[in-house]
Amino acid sequence: MTSGTPFFDQLLLHLDGTHAGPMNMAVDQAWLEQSAVPVLRVYTWDQPTVTIGYAQNLAKLDGLPAWPIVRRWTGGGVVMHSGDYTYSVIVPASHPWAETPAVESYRRIHGSLAESLAEHGQKGCRLAMPEDLIEGPFCFVAPALHDVIRGKVKVAGAGQRRGKLGFLHQGSLQKVSIAPDFWPKWAAELAKEVLIIHDMPAAIQIRAEELTAKRFSLPQWLSDRDDLL
Repeated sequence: MTSGTPFFDQLLLHLDGTHAGPMNMAVDQAWLEQSAVPVLRVYTWDQPTVTIGYAQNLAKLDGLPAWPIVRRWTGGGVVMHSGDYTYSVIVPASHPWAETPAVESYRRIHGSLAESLAEHGQKGCRLAMPEDLIEGPFCFVAPALHDVIRGKVKVAGAGQRRGKLGFLHQGSLQKVSIAPDFWPKWAAELAKEVLIIHDMPAAIQIRAEELTAKRFSLPQWLSDRDDLL
């Protein structure tokens, strides 16, 4: 691993199911609000979906497909979710790792991810350096510093958010092929002890449904970041 030691003593690996875009975003926020330990959440989409970064102006984005669009709570650019692998790393504010500087947390998570991808047959994965960077609003067309690339092709990117609740890293893997056991094996690299769950805890479900209704499914959240919370 890039850091030499696991990031966490304990990690909850939530092998979640398939949801619509607003619910996927809401579940991540619910975990950030409620979890006392770091969480690695892995999930899929009920249909091809576009996510845009928290600070992006939807009205100025051209070339989007006719798919559902949802605004993330994290930064970053436009991501097309169609056959990709999506995950989130969620760290509560009480955990020291939540204070890791943005560039460093991005480097460490993606460094670990690149190493695990290489170990699972995706050879040649490395972190993007300054000479690899491209400016643009579309995430997987424009590598950012410490994204995971293979050759000139970006295969992993993410958006991040920090606040009083803690740290949220929402990532996507594209143009790679991984087996289902990739996630438990990567989780075991991230933490000394991993607890795997498949079912969503009731409290997370209830809060995520509220967040879906009052934030992530609202037209005003998509257009202007306004909600009912």
